[in-house]
Amino acid sequence: MEQLHTAILGAGLTGLSVAMHLGRDYTVFERLPEAGGLARSVKVDGFVFDYAPHILYPETEYAGALIKDLLADNLHVQGRSAWLYHGKHDLYTRFPYQAHLYGLPAQEIADCLEGVVEVLTREEAPAPANYHEWIYARFGKGIAEHLMIPYSERVWTIDLREMNFDWIDRRVPEPNFSAILRGALFEHTEGAGFNKEFWYPVEGGIEALPRAMERRVQGIRTDHTLTRIEPRARRIHFENGRSFEYRNLVYTLPLVHLPRFIEDIPAEVLEAIDGLQYNRIECVNIGINRTDISPYQWCYFYEPEFIFHRISFPRSFSERTCPEGTSSVCCEIASSKHRPLRVQGRQAIIDETIAGLKRARILRDDDEILVADVLSVDPAYVIYDLDYNENVRVIHAYLLGLGIHPCGRFGDWQYYNMDHSIMSGKRVADTLLAQSG
Repeated sequence: MEQLHTAILGAGLTGLSVAMHLGRDYTVFERLPEAGGLARSVKVDGFVFDYAPHILYPETEYAGALIKDLLADNLHVQGRSAWLYHGKHDLYTRFPYQAHLYGLPAQEIADCLEGVVEVLTREEAPAPANYHEWIYARFGKGIAEHLMIPYSERVWTIDLREMNFDWIDRRVPEPNFSAILRGALFEHTEGAGFNKEFWYPVEGGIEALPRAMERRVQGIRTDHTLTRIEPRARRIHFENGRSFEYRNLVYTLPLVHLPRFIEDIPAEVLEAIDGLQYNRIECVNIGINRTDISPYQWCYFYEPEFIFHRISFPRSFSERTCPEGTSSVCCEIASSKHRPLRVQGRQAIIDETIAGLKRARILRDDDEILVADVLSVDPAYVIYDLDYNENVRVIHAYLLGLGIHPCGRFGDWQYYNMDHSIMSGKRVADTLLAQSG
């Protein structure tokens, strides 16, 4: 049986990052024929679609410098143009909502401003107990009820009273009343939020990033589907009959899949795994025989008559995602065991998506649909329910006790951007290097 120093399960951004930062004495295993994980792109009749929209806006200097080094001249930096569609008013306004109220009906603007004033002038308020209460406490009744609660419920698919807010509290600053007031009185294009500027590859879709990382990694074994982990014996087994012994094991796969791989998991750990919450995303990708179908990069939809909650336009990220004279749109549809898809079947999902795009004036009745494809991401987003922290703590303590190092979006079980996933891989690589001296 072949003996490995460090075995890395999963060749997504995190697994590639672990290997790249280790530099040697590793083997990466991937069940698919290619590396990349969720940061992959597919080409359909000349159109390039990502596995759900991906953009880069690194939060750390290290990650930013690394991504620039990896992509070099295959990197385009641009300002964000994100919008919200209000079907009840047949109106598009800029994102984020609270900073761009201009153009909305006067009563809706008044509701939002009054709510913010109430929040900012409140002397004492009880600490919020859940995400639902946090939205009211942070933004007030108007912004909460007109947009944030209905949109959040569509994305997360569960009652917001069952979610915590640790994951978002650090991302969203306190309301700036002056900025909100000016955004209500004047139409302006100044960006707001943490991703006012973003990066995207010029060529190859988002898959260009893992491909660049892959060139710096040796020893990736694709078409290896994991079937069993024997943590006491430090062995891993694969569907193709291959087995390996390891000294270190890095786990970047979803925590919810652990019972498939490890036998005799303690009852309290199984209970914690069963308690993890997540949603699924269907990406309906449409190619259209008309260029420049929208001036926007992406748009949010919070009203229930639309099956999708967000749409994006790949051509606005890079013109090379579409054949000449065409455009495309990616529509994201969230579902989970708490809120199943309201239509079933690939064609029914596509048909309702196209109907929604026409309702929002993105598509016209005379548009020629060149491509209609559905990509499923499952799991997609981690849901931070009220038991999240304790469940993840129990699972991680169990894995680390077995000498298994979880990392990445689904190993850490975190709402990670791509740079976070890369940094998570670096963190584990640094730990392993320190242990080996």
